[in-house]
Amino acid sequence: MATYKVLKRLTDIAKLIESHPEITKKELLERLLQDYDLDIAERTFERDKKVLELDYGIVINYNYHSRGYSLEENEDALNQFFKFTKFAAMAEIYENGIKDYKSFQKWVLPEDSSSFTEVEHFETIIHAISIHHQLSFIKENYYGETKKEYTVSPLCIKEYANRWYLIAVAEGENYIRNFGIDRLSALKIKKSTSKKIEDFKEQLKQYDQVVGLNYSESQNEEAEEIVIKAHNNQLKYLRSLPIHKSQICIDGTDTDWGKVTYHLKPNYEFEMQILKLGNMVEVLEPKWFRDKVKEHIDEMYHMYR
Repeated sequence: MATYKVLKRLTDIAKLIESHPEITKKELLERLLQDYDLDIAERTFERDKKVLELDYGIVINYNYHSRGYSLEENEDALNQFFKFTKFAAMAEIYENGIKDYKSFQKWVLPEDSSSFTEVEHFETIIHAISIHHQLSFIKENYYGETKKEYTVSPLCIKEYANRWYLIAVAEGENYIRNFGIDRLSALKIKKSTSKKIEDFKEQLKQYDQVVGLNYSESQNEEAEEIVIKAHNNQLKYLRSLPIHKSQICIDGTDTDWGKVTYHLKPNYEFEMQILKLGNMVEVLEPKWFRDKVKEHIDEMYHMYR
């Protein structure tokens, strides 16, 4: 795996080509130096181009007519790569912090250090996934104040709201579950072979249709169009931190209010995200979801009367 220094260079190259399609090699190298203070040789660029494709699925195409480079359309691969480099950057910050703790304390102000408690389990989980072995652990139920032992086929790890979750299939079952990694203890890799992630691709796609993790809460089985009225000022924040990848923001022209649309299955997490926006948004469609959000607001209003 590339060091963070190399990852940073690969990210800069990918972002530059993404924002300037058909950029020539000469322009690319000049802009890397000018915008990123990155002086690389042509041979290094060619090598990095191969690494991006072979290791990260980011394909850079060359157009012989324009003599320019463009990224092959693969939004998922690109977003996943950028997310990975951010995670690697954070890991490097914390690693450097251990080496220079005084500087770390001055420069890094984490909001909640508890979000890093589950990182200690990553090595065991990822190793179990990579060698296709089952994993056993004890899971604590905070609400019921109980503990239960599980043996699972670990498939992947998913992040949501500053927490990490193990997506796995429990022994004797044939459907995926979410396990909050911060609630797990006594992790052990078993000798038994686990189920393959390829057999659960259709189930895993359900996460694409929701905010967060709960894909079985929506009133309808299929994703639907959600239309929300939003103040133009709020649209700026939504654009910088989208609630869901299907989000489309449309500025209002004659008024201060624009519109946001989503294509998803509304669940509790999505409801909470909308409620967090307060009086800067109003759910318009569908009616059943508008009524559900209104019900939350009515309940809160009666509590404060």
